[in-house]
Amino acid sequence: MATLKGKAISSTYQTILKSAAEIKDTNLKSVETGSGNATAMKLSTDKAEFTKVGIGTAGATPDGLLHVMGVSAGSVSSSTFANQLTLENSSDAGLTILSGSSSSGNIFFGDSNDNDAGQIYYDHSQDYLGFSTSGSEKMRIDKNGNLNVAGTVSQSDDRFNLVEYFEKVPSLQSAAVTQDTNATTAVTLQAKYGIITMQSVDLAATDTVEFTFNNNHIFGTSSHVHVQLQDGGTIADNAMINVLVHDVANGSCKIRIGTNGTDVAAQVFKLAFIVDPYITPNQNFVLSGVSAGASQVSGNTNRDSSFAGIKLITGTTDNDRSVISPRNGNTELPSNAESSAWASVGFGTENQTEFSTAISTGGSITSTSIWAGLKLTEVGAYATDANQAYFLYAVDDDQGALTTNGNLHFIYSIGGVDYITDLGIVVAASTVYKLKIAFNESRQISISVNNRSYGLTTTPTSTTAGGVTQAVATTKSLAMTDDIDLLPFIGIQTHTAASRGLQCGYIKISRGLYE
Repeated sequence: MATLKGKAISSTYQTILKSAAEIKDTNLKSVETGSGNATAMKLSTDKAEFTKVGIGTAGATPDGLLHVMGVSAGSVSSSTFANQLTLENSSDAGLTILSGSSSSGNIFFGDSNDNDAGQIYYDHSQDYLGFSTSGSEKMRIDKNGNLNVAGTVSQSDDRFNLVEYFEKVPSLQSAAVTQDTNATTAVTLQAKYGIITMQSVDLAATDTVEFTFNNNHIFGTSSHVHVQLQDGGTIADNAMINVLVHDVANGSCKIRIGTNGTDVAAQVFKLAFIVDPYITPNQNFVLSGVSAGASQVSGNTNRDSSFAGIKLITGTTDNDRSVISPRNGNTELPSNAESSAWASVGFGTENQTEFSTAISTGGSITSTSIWAGLKLTEVGAYATDANQAYFLYAVDDDQGALTTNGNLHFIYSIGGVDYITDLGIVVAASTVYKLKIAFNESRQISISVNNRSYGLTTTPTSTTAGGVTQAVATTKSLAMTDDIDLLPFIGIQTHTAASRGLQCGYIKISRGLYE
């Protein structure tokens, strides 16, 4: 706008000053330059009109009718399909609607036939967010996060989706135990099926030997415990080994072996067992890990009544761990035959893979590490896998150096180079954490915790050991290595001589149908 200093108003702008009668006229009048050319402004006594308005645009042409800029977002312009109002900033930008505590804030969408056909509104009296189409409410999110939809909820036909809510508890991946001392010593293995390796025993022609088998999958006299000889070494011609199960009780039974009257030389017998074969275990996941101090838990008796899902329990020796792992063919099929899509479908870095889970920490998280996400192996230490993307909490540096051990970190690795982000979330006991990982079409990762987005560092640990924080919540990872198929794992590890627990409500994973 030209300066008026030292100039006559009439020579600079025309139709600004009017007669007394014209001032009372509320019709818009065009403001013209001193040369009689129309400007982008019209005025009357009760209104003003502008062709385009830029607020904070620093001389740049507004993108649309009204353009409010804090700091330029860069070389980007509003779409011509939605540029009547543009709110721009280099970081967060937004619009606030303030209304009464018992009223609602509204956004309406209308046309020539209906001025409020579509609506988005927040009702402050009941604290819910509503969505209406064709003039009536179709969806509502209440203050507790419950989603109510009037129509049918459908998912994209272009994605392959797997969801596991653990209706059936996973069995042990490697269910095997070796008897201590002698062939009459009691054996304990908390598993639905597995192998018992006995101590060497010499069965003379009329001998039998018996031991107690403790297993929390045996539920009283109604359970069917099937045991048979899996490997008996060298057995003489015409000799037979008979296996008998009796005294079935809640949590135990007795197993007796004998011969058919023919002497069987001293040797080690391996017995295969299955409890209630008509009740199938989880076909998608197994419980893996290491348990030097006590048996890992994989039984319905360990479900927590206050939390849906399953509970993982470690042993009681330092570095014992329990991990939920995808079931693969090694469990009950040949090694090249994958039994579950969780392991056999390739959830690759190039497939726009998405992973999410909900975990609940135990009552004590001291001397504990917890991890959840997409890896190549079940191990929590980030130096193990060359390519990975997962969340990690560790009270010490047993899993690798971390900046603040009490905080939740996110780790991604590209060809052996590790990038660690300290998310600044102090992990607490008895707390639910909803974790999500999403790969975009450029193999970059975005994450969220409890529905809040967090940015990821692009600085490797070789530059900043233990990781760094990322202030910008929208910062994605660097591009991951192409065509790396990752597997979902959730694990807990004790770092003391005491058991630690973790609960998992669900695991979800999806990817595009095609490469």
